[in-house]
Amino acid sequence: MNADFSKILDMLPFLIPLFLIELVLLVIALIDVIRREKVTGNNKVVWILVIVLFQVIGPVVYFIFGRKESNIDGD
Repeated sequence: MNADFSKILDMLPFLIPLFLIELVLLVIALIDVIRREKVTGNNKVVWILVIVLFQVIGPVVYFIFGRKESNIDGD
């Protein structure tokens, strides 16, 4: 069991930056979906669940497919 814990400690310098990147991506995606008036499908709750439940993949999918850019005339 100590060998397993030692392996985790050895990997910690690589895991901490990955965790921080995931956390920042999650927060930015949540802020964006809450502030944005229009999202694809007009269902913010579904996008929030996708972002939170699917961790790294969820925010990436939201940024690629979920954001609906509004035109200058308000559409």
